[in-house]
Amino acid sequence: MKMSEISVLIPVYKESKLLEKMLQKLLLQKISKEIFVIIDEPTEKSIEISKKFGGEVNFILNKKRVGKAGALNKAVKISSGKILLFLDDDIELPDKPDFLKTIKKEMEDADILDIKKEVIRTSFLSKMTYYEYVGFNIGSWLVARFIGKSPAVNGAAFAMRRDVFDSIKGFRKVVSEDLDIATRSFLKGYRFKYTKNVEVYNHVHSSWKKWIKQRRRWVTGAALWFKEWYKPLLKESVRRPQIFIPALIFVFPSLIIFLTAFLLPDLLIYKLFSILLLFLIIKFNIVLPFLLFTSLGIIIFKSLLFSLIGFLLFTVLFFVLSNRLNFRVKFHEFFVYYFFYSLVSLFFMIAGLIKVFIFNKKSVPDWKI
Repeated sequence: MKMSEISVLIPVYKESKLLEKMLQKLLLQKISKEIFVIIDEPTEKSIEISKKFGGEVNFILNKKRVGKAGALNKAVKISSGKILLFLDDDIELPDKPDFLKTIKKEMEDADILDIKKEVIRTSFLSKMTYYEYVGFNIGSWLVARFIGKSPAVNGAAFAMRRDVFDSIKGFRKVVSEDLDIATRSFLKGYRFKYTKNVEVYNHVHSSWKKWIKQRRRWVTGAALWFKEWYKPLLKESVRRPQIFIPALIFVFPSLIIFLTAFLLPDLLIYKLFSILLLFLIIKFNIVLPFLLFTSLGIIIFKSLLFSLIGFLLFTVLFFVLSNRLNFRVKFHEFFVYYFFYSLVSLFFMIAGLIKVFIFNKKSVPDWKI
């Protein structure tokens, strides 16, 4: 069987509004390729698309839901590409006829390639998620640039060499199959690369109800992944804290709020102010309630000041790095993201870790693995 240069694999559950447009753009790519679309429980619309593109695209229609990992493994077995490109069905491809050629070129010095992802901003939630994805991109870029390996990848769009995929025996049936396969590649020492030279566009939820449902799955999957791999991950983090800690902060920037509140020492001005208060109490016999009220005010003021300083410093760094990766940052949107959205996301992550580590949660409702 003649091997293709690249195999594109797209898993779909029931149907995708973006699938037809994605296939049209892929078919225009001037490169030796093959396209596989694996659909669990296809709807009538999906069946119509499979008939429309049946002569040029390989469709695998599963009457029952087999799950993302199983569907992709099945397709890889009958594919022939030297490079495997995995694309989620909720992304939009750029209007670039050399999209696949660029991926092939970027893979010349990599075993696994994380592709730049940009969220299309059409609502408040999408604007917030945009900055979250920018943080993902920056974190991925950092570990790729300074280590050349990464224990995580955003599974919406990434590529892997076939021989690497085969050596680690493909996807495992876990909730976060993308994190899992990246970690196993990482521990085997395979080369990781992030590219900004080719990108895809993510469509995300505008409804809080759908966002919460998806977020619960994400955090549970991430917590289960961390529970399985935390020993080697912590070992690597201890060896390279200057890379992994900043990368983690770019994913959860609200961590800075807690770090500044608990780790930074008191400034000289607070010590002087405390001495002045003590002097006033002795000199003028100020009552204790006033002292307590004033002390509480100092603590609140200190926390707010440190939070603001941390925010401004991080904003400058975030702006510089996001600009390097060709992302646009709006200060007022980023302010809300930093102090609200990122904090909510962090609380969801903590809740997920508690459910998995303490209450031994092992699955996600309505999700087939």
